[in-house]
Amino acid sequence: MSALRSLTLTEAVHINAPPDRVWAVFRDIRAWPEWNPVCLRVWNVSPTLWEVGSRFSFTLRMAGVPVSFQVTVIAADPPHRVAWSSRVLTITGTRTIAFTPEGAGTRATDTKEFSSPLLPLRLFYPRPIIHRMAQASLLALKRRVEAGRPAS
Repeated sequence: MSALRSLTLTEAVHINAPPDRVWAVFRDIRAWPEWNPVCLRVWNVSPTLWEVGSRFSFTLRMAGVPVSFQVTVIAADPPHRVAWSSRVLTITGTRTIAFTPEGAGTRATDTKEFSSPLLPLRLFYPRPIIHRMAQASLLALKRRVEAGRPAS
């Protein structure tokens, strides 16, 4: 695929807690709207969430506009890594969240990969908006975990 038709964006943050504690907050997907300013709503959650093939839907705030996604989990290795994918029109998006031990804490990494057989994503995809969303989500997770707030 042409380099113009694919795009990878990565953000990361250090969280002062072990990966299992970070995972305990992150895995509770229904609580995301409580602490994540980017996530407005979560629904249609598979009973076996965080297993390959499970599904969920969520609405994110993108530049102030609510945008909904229906995604399928494509990789699961809790508490270390999960990934999900969705397709809208000709764009396939894959998001991978990883929690890696880093000193006494955890490096939380959010990687988004976008591809399209038709559209030149590198020319028009809203990279600054996607970066801000990822940063806001990771910093909110950091605040929630470090505050010692238990999962709902």
